[in-house]
Amino acid sequence: MARLPPDIAEFLRSVTPFSSLPAAAIDDVAAALAIRYEREGTQLGRFGRSVSDNDAGQSVFIIRKGAVELTANGAVLEQRGEGEMFGHRIDFSPPREDYEARTSEDCLLWQLDGRALVRIGRRWPQLARFLDAGHGQRLREELERKTSATLIGQLDLRHPITATPKLAVSDCARRMAEYQVSCLPIVEDDRLVGIITDRDLRSRVLATGVDPQTPVGRIMTAEPATVTVTAPVDEAVVEMMRLGIHHLPVRDECGRLVGVLSAGDLMRVQAPHPLRLVRDIQRAGDPDAVAALARRGPAMLAGLVRAGSGASEVGRVAGRITDACTRRLLTLAMQDQGEAPMQWTWLAFGSQARLEQGLISDQDNGLLLEREPDEREAAWFLQLAETVCAGLNECGYTFCKGGVMASGEWRMSLKQWQRRFAGWIDEPEPKSVMQTSIFFDLRAVDGNQEMALELQRDVLARAREREIFRRFLAAESIRTRPPIGLFRQFVQEHGGGTSQGLNLKKRGVILIVDLARVRALEGGLEAIHTEERFREAARAELITQGDADDLIHALKFIGDIRLAHQVQQLDAGAVPDHLVEPGELSSLHRRYLRSAFGIVTDAQKALAQRYLL
Repeated sequence: MARLPPDIAEFLRSVTPFSSLPAAAIDDVAAALAIRYEREGTQLGRFGRSVSDNDAGQSVFIIRKGAVELTANGAVLEQRGEGEMFGHRIDFSPPREDYEARTSEDCLLWQLDGRALVRIGRRWPQLARFLDAGHGQRLREELERKTSATLIGQLDLRHPITATPKLAVSDCARRMAEYQVSCLPIVEDDRLVGIITDRDLRSRVLATGVDPQTPVGRIMTAEPATVTVTAPVDEAVVEMMRLGIHHLPVRDECGRLVGVLSAGDLMRVQAPHPLRLVRDIQRAGDPDAVAALARRGPAMLAGLVRAGSGASEVGRVAGRITDACTRRLLTLAMQDQGEAPMQWTWLAFGSQARLEQGLISDQDNGLLLEREPDEREAAWFLQLAETVCAGLNECGYTFCKGGVMASGEWRMSLKQWQRRFAGWIDEPEPKSVMQTSIFFDLRAVDGNQEMALELQRDVLARAREREIFRRFLAAESIRTRPPIGLFRQFVQEHGGGTSQGLNLKKRGVILIVDLARVRALEGGLEAIHTEERFREAARAELITQGDADDLIHALKFIGDIRLAHQVQQLDAGAVPDHLVEPGELSSLHRRYLRSAFGIVTDAQKALAQRYLL
């Protein structure tokens, strides 16, 4: 075997997993590699043992030129080409411990023999972990490596200035002025019991004529939302957006109050900042102003992606921006129309309900009414729905092509909604299940929250009792497969006779969303967000914890690739889409994308076995 030239490090940096190793590790590997030239059809041996079990006889190979087939019992499992590896543990579907390799073209191979592999693996354990890991573990390590989230505990928070519930409101105001703070956590017996802000002093004291000597405990916000020092800053942003607040008390791991996080703190560490955008939307004076602000959203979300936020965090922020636009449009519409004739709830469906939107999204919504409206009441709600849906369209949330909007037929009383869901669940048909699965992701955006909870709980209880419905839903969820074909090659979408790329929404994200929905309905789980559905399903022992973690990380990785693609399109002045050309991805990302699709394929097979499909 010939020795390698000294300039191989540059090529190694383009090969998974060496691309993520420090320079010293790459030098170690480069010094130990040897060259092999093999003709087409050469059998290279049997492989698949872990590095830790290596008997110093098993090598790992890097393909510099040519292609290699990985086989078992004569069947081709996968084909690997330039810049890819073999010889280490590889996850196949169905699972296989060992595999054989043979050249399918004349090949130039770089070989790392067993003894060197063991030695280098001990010195650089991250390399050994990669070679021994399965799909899920490799995805987890990649996501952890790229994550640079700032934790709340890393911010320079001031020591909290506090008060007791018995302190007079006037004394609280003086204390806030003295220390130049905009809020006071209220503490009793070392326990946080409430909070008061400068806004509370204006709206709850001055505006209502409350006696300044009143104990603050009577007007404070009791049991406020909190966040821990170990939480990411993005989590605090989403919580503030959800609650419409500007202060979050911060606790340590033991539950003790250690500070207060303000919107100003967050705006100083993140720019552009979604809290500022949501605040401006909440103050917009007319629908045109709402639309102008909303159209800043994609660029702001793209900024979060560039700053290191992942698809999960961006989806939550995007959903809260959509919520803010919806609420403001509802408020403005009702200022023109007057008081509503009955209790109502504006419902979001699909990705907005799940808080999983990307840079682009259409609208999926409905109106839930307290009772059957008469003619006048029906006209009032129709006008409201048409105004808000048109406003959302102007904001960039385009009209739903399937017509799932409150301005269409999806404007019904609670009993009507219950009857509609009962029809879908009790007498399922493949076509109706396919068209209505989006409605099983529902969330109240504005109005009466309790009516939405009542509807959701009724739907969950009914779906949990109807296995035939869940079987139809499961069959629909596995009808579309991940875009992996023969020899684990990517299968691209086609239109007009040309390849259009991998549809990472239709053949990636949505497949995982569908799997989570089936499990949620199977267990009667109230979670809507896909990641939370998997976590709850694991706690309910509907799936294993390992499978739940693998699917969550597959969802994050596919979502991150899609988001990065959309940001590139936005920067280029193009309209973002979901079609990613595999050739535009690095070899590392192509490998991890195959791993993510493999996780989805395995989960679909497990669901098929569960429902005997």
